[in-house]
Amino acid sequence: MPESDKLKSLLYILTGALFVLVLLDKSTGGVSPSGPQAEGTPSSFFSHFKTIGKNSPLPPNTQTPGKQSHEQVMDQAEDEILSELLQNGDQPSDDISQGDPSDPDELFIPVVENPKESRPNIGGVSRLNHSPGEVKLYYLKFFGKGNKSHSRLVEVKRKHTQGDKVLFILKELTKGPSAEEKTQGVLNALPSKMDYSKEYAVENGILKLSLGPEFEAGAGPELLKDRVDEICYSLLENLDLKGIRLYINGKQVRSLGGVGLPIPEVLTKNPRKIAVL
Repeated sequence: MPESDKLKSLLYILTGALFVLVLLDKSTGGVSPSGPQAEGTPSSFFSHFKTIGKNSPLPPNTQTPGKQSHEQVMDQAEDEILSELLQNGDQPSDDISQGDPSDPDELFIPVVENPKESRPNIGGVSRLNHSPGEVKLYYLKFFGKGNKSHSRLVEVKRKHTQGDKVLFILKELTKGPSAEEKTQGVLNALPSKMDYSKEYAVENGILKLSLGPEFEAGAGPELLKDRVDEICYSLLENLDLKGIRLYINGKQVRSLGGVGLPIPEVLTKNPRKIAVL
């Protein structure tokens, strides 16, 4: 038998077998055109295959008027199964919700406020009390040895009998500690010859004080801090003041020395340990 006749015979056999399978599917396991497959009924042979190229399932219980073809019956059964899965929440993993961007909770951004700059209270007197009395002065003393050495302010006392208390304090600070105080290790961070203006002003509790250039000359950052602390503690502890605005040769400064040590616009007492003789 020629080769072409063999191929034709094989094709006829395969076509006949496929036709028999379709008839068997309709008579034994197919889905009824009147509705979905009843529970417990054996599933159709073709019901195990997915329809290819469908974009979306048809609504459940959709009936096509008139007689339905086998393909329409199969499509309807698959659509009902997919609809049931969607109703039960069995969605594909790609459809898992990642949060609604329109939800206010999803868009919440914590607001962080910048810390407000603290300013000294500049309310207060415009005139000072120069009544006689005891005055506290603050010098310097070192404690410890070697690398553990550190400075502290030392409180000593002077008697103020009369006159301007601001000028009296500046004069005593320039003179430095007494001979007895020196024997106890008390030192003066301020230069021995320091000029200061006798003209000062008090405005809203702030003392405007002008010192000579010697105040910042020849000193590093630590020594400059000690000088500022001696001035601030000695004036603010004895006078009803809120702070000091510092001037050098009549010009307000915001830094001191060749190192450019920054200082605030209004000086106040830095927290320090105080030794008392």
